[in-house]
Amino acid sequence: MTASPDRRRSVFIDVDGTLMQDGHYIPASAVRAIQSARARGHLVFLSTGRGNAELDDDLMSIGFDGAVSNGGAFATYGEEIIVSRLFTPDAVQRLQATFERHGIAWYFQSYDRMFASPKLPALLKARLDRDQVAHAERAQDAGLEPTELPFYSVGMKTFDDEALFADSSQAKAVLLAEGDAALDGVLAELTDEFAVVSGTIPLPDGASAEVAPAGVNKGATILELLDHLGLDPSDAIGIGDNWNDAEMFEVCGLRIAMGNAAPSVQALADEVTTAIDDDGIWNAFERHGLI
Repeated sequence: MTASPDRRRSVFIDVDGTLMQDGHYIPASAVRAIQSARARGHLVFLSTGRGNAELDDDLMSIGFDGAVSNGGAFATYGEEIIVSRLFTPDAVQRLQATFERHGIAWYFQSYDRMFASPKLPALLKARLDRDQVAHAERAQDAGLEPTELPFYSVGMKTFDDEALFADSSQAKAVLLAEGDAALDGVLAELTDEFAVVSGTIPLPDGASAEVAPAGVNKGATILELLDHLGLDPSDAIGIGDNWNDAEMFEVCGLRIAMGNAAPSVQALADEVTTAIDDDGIWNAFERHGLI
């Protein structure tokens, strides 16, 4: 059912796989949809596992009313931080010890910084080199120069100096490994005490997972943000494509999965829009009277 244009909605949009494809491409129709909806008085928030350090200028220049970031550790409205949920210093130290014991590479996110483990730069460099070779091969197969094809790699990250690291300001850990088996042992140890979501970073090979304090997720933080703003969750719309969007879907009155989402994620939604590169955001906004 199409919403009344007079009904003010709050929209929460995931980034990777929903608004942004392959870490760099944002459809022009999605930008127009977001800006048009805000011009009509609707509120549009990011809802992402990324921290502020990973929200680049191209993304933020679109214009948003705020963000649920770091997988739900933080929520902002304008420049104000409404929600902040951090690991305890003891939890950070225990996580580091666990990761080291299992030989896992990781990085921690604070509100606006990222800190790499000793093994991570070499892992990302190897992945970057491998992705560059594969990119050159794809270009050659297509009869193009490598510069004529968009290139993306999870190796392209900038980390902060270890001297700035503080146990008391960390919100989330991101784990990267060469395969799922490498993560199984460490995740089994953490599941009972922390919020754990696997497979949140799209990789052509290798495996990933996110670890947050227990109870921290997009859904819980969205509810807290809406309560602070005096907004009804039944008027909220959640749009996503991955399992870290499941709790967002649980609390929003309307749940929309992207056409490129896995069938198991689409099954959690009220409806499925088209894929990210087939005007998925625009079509969802248009269907529900936001633009």
